[in-house]
Amino acid sequence: MHEEGKLEKLLQCCQKIDENNNVDGGGVCEACGDIRFVPCETCYGSCKIYYDEGYDDDDDDDEEEQREQDSDEVGDCGFKRCPDCNENGLIRCPICCY
Repeated sequence: MHEEGKLEKLLQCCQKIDENNNVDGGGVCEACGDIRFVPCETCYGSCKIYYDEGYDDDDDDDEEEQREQDSDEVGDCGFKRCPDCNENGLIRCPICCY
């Protein structure tokens, strides 16, 4: 096929991908601009999420429960630390850092 020129015509409609999985042979990630981090989609970068008495999170660990018990706050609602992002409100880019 290659010798007859048919292979080139067949592959013209395909996208090129290099070793780093960059489409069209390079370029900048459209989601993060090659910074590799984007704002958290859960808390939008604030590092806080609102919860109320109906909120149930299976990711609670003993440290968080102990902190809540030690605090003098009363009530079944408020804000808590977002479990998805880092201390800067960022997550790894889902496009280029999978």
